[in-house]
Amino acid sequence: MRRALRGLLLLTFVLIAATQPVSGSQAQVVLSGERQVYVFLAPGVSFEEMLSVPNIRAVARTGGAGLMSLQRAPGAAPFPFPTGPGTQVSVFRLPAPGEGLDRAHGLVRIGDRVRSIVPSTPGSEVLVIVASMGSSPAMAAAKDDLHPVVLAEAGAERLFHVWRPIRALTWDSTRRAGVVSDLDLAATVDAFLGAPPAAEGSRIRIVNAPAPVDLHERYLAMRRMAVPLPAAAGVYVTLAGLFAVAILARRDRVPPRLMSLAGWLSLTVPILAVALLAAGHLPTLSYATVLPFVIGVTVAGTLAVVPLRRFGTLTPPAAIGAGVLVFFAVEAALGWTAALTPFLGGSELDGGRFYGLPNEFIGLLIGASLYLVAGWKPWSGFVVIVSVAMFAGLPGIGANLGGAVSLFAAGGLWLALRSRGRLGWRGLALAGAVVVVGTGAVLLANRFLASTPTHITRFEEAGGGLGHVLRTIGDRLLVGWRLIVRNPFALVPVLGVPASLFAVLRPATPVREALERHPEWRDAILVILLASAVAYLANDSGAAACGLGFGLGLGGLLYVSCAGQTWKMDAT
Repeated sequence: MRRALRGLLLLTFVLIAATQPVSGSQAQVVLSGERQVYVFLAPGVSFEEMLSVPNIRAVARTGGAGLMSLQRAPGAAPFPFPTGPGTQVSVFRLPAPGEGLDRAHGLVRIGDRVRSIVPSTPGSEVLVIVASMGSSPAMAAAKDDLHPVVLAEAGAERLFHVWRPIRALTWDSTRRAGVVSDLDLAATVDAFLGAPPAAEGSRIRIVNAPAPVDLHERYLAMRRMAVPLPAAAGVYVTLAGLFAVAILARRDRVPPRLMSLAGWLSLTVPILAVALLAAGHLPTLSYATVLPFVIGVTVAGTLAVVPLRRFGTLTPPAAIGAGVLVFFAVEAALGWTAALTPFLGGSELDGGRFYGLPNEFIGLLIGASLYLVAGWKPWSGFVVIVSVAMFAGLPGIGANLGGAVSLFAAGGLWLALRSRGRLGWRGLALAGAVVVVGTGAVLLANRFLASTPTHITRFEEAGGGLGHVLRTIGDRLLVGWRLIVRNPFALVPVLGVPASLFAVLRPATPVREALERHPEWRDAILVILLASAVAYLANDSGAAACGLGFGLGLGGLLYVSCAGQTWKMDAT
C-alpha cells in the first residue's frame, strides 16, 4: 500500500512539473519523445549578418538558409506553438544585437547561445530554426524587407559538424529557391513532429541550390533604385502625354514632323513598361546598367516600328502588341524571374505574389492584346484575347485570377462591340457570360492541373459561394483604397480611366476625326479602358492593375489622333 501511495505521489509531481509554464525568454511545450524542436528568434539581424555567425552558419551547412517574407500583421505572433504526441517544442526570443562596434559581439553571442542550448545527445532528432522577425535601423535604411531564416533537421550529434556549401530553403507557395514565408514555420514544425498541419503555409524544404546570397544583393540593389527609376518613367510618360495634347491643341500651327513625334512618343508606353520589367534580367543592377538599358530598349523598340507606318496607321501598334505578348510568353517560360527585381511595380520577393503574372502588368496584357487584334475580324480577335486570358490564369503560367477575369471581360466586350457595333444590354450580357465561363475554366484548371497550391486554388478552397466572392471583392477594394491612401499618385490611373473614357465617348474635334477614320481603333481603346476598370475591381492592388491599361488606352488615343493630323498635313 505504501509503495502504491509513493508511486501515486511521484506520478502527481511529475505531471505537475511537466505542465507548468516556463517563464522568461523560453516558451516550451514538453512531452515525451526523442524528436525536439528549437526555434530561435533574433530580431534586427540581416541575412548577411545571420550567415556571418559561425555557429549559425554551421547549422545552415547542415540544413539551409533562405530569405523570409513576413506575411503576418505587425505585432502578431510568428506562429502558434504546435502540439502533438511525443514532442518537445522550445521557442527562445533572443535579445537584438547592439549597434556600432558591439554589434559583431552581439551576433556571436547569439550563435553561442544557440549552440549551448541545442543538446548533442546521440540518437535524438532535432529541428533547429533560427529566424529574424524584425528590422534593424540599417535594414530599414537599405529598404530590406526580407528576413533571414536558417533551418536544419538532423541528428543532434551532427548538427554543428557538417561541412558542405549552404543550400537554399524553399516551399510550395513561393516556387522560388531561397525564398520562404513566415507562415511556413508552424507547418514545418508540425510536419517534423507528425502533428496535424497548420492552417496556413506548407513545409519548408531544402533544395540542392546555393543559398540566395546573390539574390539578396540584387534585391537590395533594386530597392535602392525602386523609387527614382519608376518616378522618372512616370514623369516622362506624363510629359509625353502633355506634349501630345499641346501639339493637338495647336495642330494647325505645328509642322508635320512635330506632330509625328508627338504620336510616336504616345506609343512608347508599352515599350517602356517592358523595358522596366526586362531590366530585372540584367547581370548587375545599377544606374550605370539599368538606365542605358531602359532608354535603349525604349528608343530602339520605337524606331523599329516607325517604318511600319507605311502599311497603315494601326500596323505599328499591332506590331508592338505582338512583341509584348511574345515577351510575356518568354518571361513565363523563364519562370517570371525578371519579376523578382523589376523596376515597375513591387518585387515578387516581397510576398504579395511570389510567382506568376504580377498585377502591375495586367493592364499591359490587356492593351497589347487589343493593339494586336484591333484590325482583325471580331471572332479572330476574340480567340486571341481569350487565349491571353487563359495564359494569365493557368496554374503553371500566370496563376492570376484577377488578370484572367479582366482579360475575359476584354474578350467579351470586344466580341460584343465589334459584332453589334455598340454595347447594349445584350452585349454586356454576352461579356458577362464570357467572364463566367472563362473564369470557371480557369478555376477548374487550377483545381485539377496544379501540381502545387496556387493563389486561385486557395481562393477555391475558401468556399462560401456568392457571399465569399462578394466579400473577396469588398476586401480587395478596401486593400486598394489603403494603397491609394498611402500613395496618392495611385489616384492618377483610377481617375484617368473614366476621364479617358469620356474623351473616347465625347471626343474633341481632332480625336473625333481620327476615330471616325478608324472605328475599329475606337472600339479597341474603349475595350482597353473598360477592361482596366474591371481590373481595378478584380484585384487587391487595383490601381496598379489598371495603371498600364490607362497608359495604353490614352497613349493609343493620342497616337491615332496625331497620326491622323499628320495624314491630313501630308495630303495638303
